[in-house]
Amino acid sequence: MSDEQKPHVIVGIYAINKNGEILFIKSPKWGDRLIPPGGHVEYGENLEEAVKREMKEETGLDVKNVEFIFAGDLIEPTEWTGDKRHFIYLDHKAELVDENQPVVLEKIEASDYVWLKPEEVVKRDDMEASSKKVIQNYFLKPKKSFFKKSNQDCEKYIKEIEEFKNNWQRALADYKNLQRETSERRGEWARMSEQQILEDFIPVYDNFKKAFSHHPELSEDQKQMKNWTDGIGYIMKQFWDILKAHSVEEIKTVGEKFDPRFHEAAGEEAVEGKEPGTILKEVDGGYKMGDKVIKPAKVIISK
Repeated sequence: MSDEQKPHVIVGIYAINKNGEILFIKSPKWGDRLIPPGGHVEYGENLEEAVKREMKEETGLDVKNVEFIFAGDLIEPTEWTGDKRHFIYLDHKAELVDENQPVVLEKIEASDYVWLKPEEVVKRDDMEASSKKVIQNYFLKPKKSFFKKSNQDCEKYIKEIEEFKNNWQRALADYKNLQRETSERRGEWARMSEQQILEDFIPVYDNFKKAFSHHPELSEDQKQMKNWTDGIGYIMKQFWDILKAHSVEEIKTVGEKFDPRFHEAAGEEAVEGKEPGTILKEVDGGYKMGDKVIKPAKVIISK
């Protein structure tokens, strides 16, 4: 294949001004038809460099924000006035570095220029065919969107999303309520377990206390027995300290007013000067945790 038969890679530049107009030049090489400025990509040159160089050489304009937009090929185009060629064109759009730059044409490449809006381009008969095609396909045709099809049912999907969101929020609220309820129940179960254990131990302590209350008074001569008794008394105190640490209290009895919430009447006695319902004796001790009665106190009350 000779060099003349190899494809020619060229760039086309659609330079846009602040009014949304695109610069076209009238090219003798293309039968005086309007085309965007452009030309060959030179060896070792990237596309952006080729765009900026060709634009400067053909029009005297500096451009920025170069962006690739379209690719195609022209095999022996009829509008081309030179020898037979196969063009591969890589079109770009760009913005002007300075809106006040004058257009200075390279006379070999262009005899005139014009700024046109895309809508004006497609109405003209003096446009090069592939350039008009780029305008139609890129600048005027609505851009395809990945979401285009979905957007047709946008309202439907918005409602579905809102429903999913509401369901998620309800589920989250239910989960938080469950967490709170489980935490409260764990605390309640712990308190119930503690109470159950204390209810089992309190009768043991109560009997311990009753038994110890009947120990005889011992003299110093009975030192060994006294030491044993004092030791048992200390053990009983430790037992009670543990119960108190778990909020256990003895229910007050003698001298108090009878209260059916805390007391259980085991009998009545007539005592002169005592108000009826006053507790005279404690038959069996009572215990509570806060307002929760573990064991009511059995008492004798005045008539």
